[in-house]
Amino acid sequence: MKNLTLLRHAKSEWHCPSGNDHDRPLNKRGLKAAPQIGSYLHKYGIKPDILLSSTALRALTTAQLIAAKLHVEQEQIQPVDDLYLASIPDYERIIKSIDDTATIEHVMIASHNPGTHEFAHHLTGGNEIDRFTTCAVAVIELNIDHWGEIGPGCGRLRHFITPRDLPAT
Repeated sequence: MKNLTLLRHAKSEWHCPSGNDHDRPLNKRGLKAAPQIGSYLHKYGIKPDILLSSTALRALTTAQLIAAKLHVEQEQIQPVDDLYLASIPDYERIIKSIDDTATIEHVMIASHNPGTHEFAHHLTGGNEIDRFTTCAVAVIELNIDHWGEIGPGCGRLRHFITPRDLPAT
């Protein structure tokens, strides 16, 4: 049994000085929501062994803010170029490349929509998630023993949370 947590990046600025989508930073709401989601996950004992993140600034910043709340070390965060606007085959290829000789039982991926939502649906085969909003998190239990076995319908949604679902602070 493996666990996969899918995380969509937090709310970001629409424009950035470079004009490059890849360089868009988190906005004020995103900078607030990511640590709140991280604290929520920590409270429920959700902690990945590694955190793979898109190299886009908004995804990587979200990953770092959440990792800090989960006490995940910086060296456990791995930027992955192919997670930027990834499709289902990209996610599967990246996950299948995880070293099974390491003791990695729980992987978190910080990336973008529509891929994050599509991949969650692909794994669970269900329609439990209507909208995968910014900074939303899906925790999926995978009925596999090796990362190379990941595929359609191998997962069960254990938990789904969005910033709006959190208690007001």
